[in-house]
Amino acid sequence: MTKIPCTLWTFVLLLLSLSSFSKTVEEDRKYIALFKAECENNKQFLVKNSFEVECLNMYQHYNSQSYQSYSETLAVKQKKVRIGGFNLWHPGSQNSGYKDYKLVAKIMNEWDVISATELLPLVSLDLKNNKLVLGVLENGPSDLRALKKKLRLANQNGDINLVKGLTKQIKALTTTLKKAPNLYRSPGYLKVLKELRLLDSSWSLLLSPRGDSAKPTNVKELTGFFYRGRIVKPIANEHCQETYKRERGKKISCFPNLRKSFMGRETSHVFSRRPLLASFKSGKFDFTLLTSHVVFTSPHPVEHKEDMVRILKASFGVEHYKKLGVGLDSTNYARFAESKIILELISNLKKKYKEKDVVYVGDMNLETDNPFWSDLLKTHGDHQLLIEEKTSLSQAKYNSRGDATKARASNYDHFVIPKNSFSNCQKINGDYDLRTLRYLKGHVLDYMNETYIVRSKSLKDNFLEEEEDYEVENESLIDDYTMTRTGQKKMQKKIKELEIKLNKIYTIKKGVVVKDNAKISLRLNYFKERVFMSQLRNRTFYRVYKEIISDHYPIKMTCSNN
Repeated sequence: MTKIPCTLWTFVLLLLSLSSFSKTVEEDRKYIALFKAECENNKQFLVKNSFEVECLNMYQHYNSQSYQSYSETLAVKQKKVRIGGFNLWHPGSQNSGYKDYKLVAKIMNEWDVISATELLPLVSLDLKNNKLVLGVLENGPSDLRALKKKLRLANQNGDINLVKGLTKQIKALTTTLKKAPNLYRSPGYLKVLKELRLLDSSWSLLLSPRGDSAKPTNVKELTGFFYRGRIVKPIANEHCQETYKRERGKKISCFPNLRKSFMGRETSHVFSRRPLLASFKSGKFDFTLLTSHVVFTSPHPVEHKEDMVRILKASFGVEHYKKLGVGLDSTNYARFAESKIILELISNLKKKYKEKDVVYVGDMNLETDNPFWSDLLKTHGDHQLLIEEKTSLSQAKYNSRGDATKARASNYDHFVIPKNSFSNCQKINGDYDLRTLRYLKGHVLDYMNETYIVRSKSLKDNFLEEEEDYEVENESLIDDYTMTRTGQKKMQKKIKELEIKLNKIYTIKKGVVVKDNAKISLRLNYFKERVFMSQLRNRTFYRVYKEIISDHYPIKMTCSNN
């Protein structure tokens, strides 16, 4: 069991009290140490002997020996490698507590290597539970010895009542120590990997060494690469080798150097969540992937002017976004600032190292048709922005103009590649072999219809005649569709399954193993509302897809590996 020093928790609390957040070397060391402790505990309590795990300062690697199953012959025989990007919407958090990991894995299994964003370390109730488990396992043995010593003295003194009480305590603590290791809960990223490995045991995960966020109070997101070890294997990355010479482990993945020594000026503070870098090989094709989740909210230009100036000076050399041209505004200037540094980073990586096939894939929170892209890409004309389809989910059936959304909202997820490169990823007509997976077709739609969709196909016959004195207390909760009889059965079945599952969850309270019945009825009600009842209203018609899968669609680029 990995013990986390109290000084680290004190340090974290200190950070949370700060108004600003900068990713210094010292802070990195502290947070990396905390996340390494989670990795070691995952290895001990969850993974056990199922596969190898590396808990390093550069990255964490789950199923790290999968390279032994890599077959270049098999990879070449497949003729292609499928590269994906997927914003997984916080797997493991209470907010996404109804995610169907079996379906998510089935979707991801269509790829060979996937850059994943919005992963999370342990959070909320699961984190609290695991702290209790670790506390019992750390202190329990000494507490047990102390109780047994008291019991011996009580027996010697003939104190029958004390003997009975101590015997009961010893039995309870012995039971708790025996059960405690099995109460340790899994983070969401391991739930995804577990389901993937049921489909193909060579699936592995390279994970960032710590979470990042714009503010200390925000959830700290992780990024990672899920890869199919039979077809893809990690290889040494020159930049990681140069930047982290003294670090232990193979230099296959790392946070890139965003400081003056590599970028020519300090740029690390521009990023709310830093990119993760990794190199791979599939067949005859070597390539490097760079991934991140670009910031959404830009610091307010008046209330947080200093933050705006720091970001824009480092990225564009100006102090206000209005000096940069059409397309930038108070909401998106920080997104473009990160994007510009990403383009520079790719250029620097290409210039300095032998690896020229560098591709960025991630959630950029920027539309392809924003006019500022043309200016930015002219400045860095050796790059192309790919994926013009909408890649985020619309929960509403109709947009503000009354047009059907078809469950699509914004065009945020992209590939960025060096211009006139990756010819092995192009089709005969010269277009790149790209795809955005949709939830309203194919096996995903079939699965959703069979398992979760409960509404009627036609509008509910509940239109009311206009009456001047008629008022609706909450219009958003008026159903536009009815639930079918089959749908009612589906809903009741899934609610019952969840209830059984929740009633099998245990935790530790006051040193004793007890059923974790916290908010079970509330969680069941949320499940009913978010997954099923929301389907009956046009405003939340597609919310079920967010709850079960994600609020983004995965993107894919297929490349020849021969």
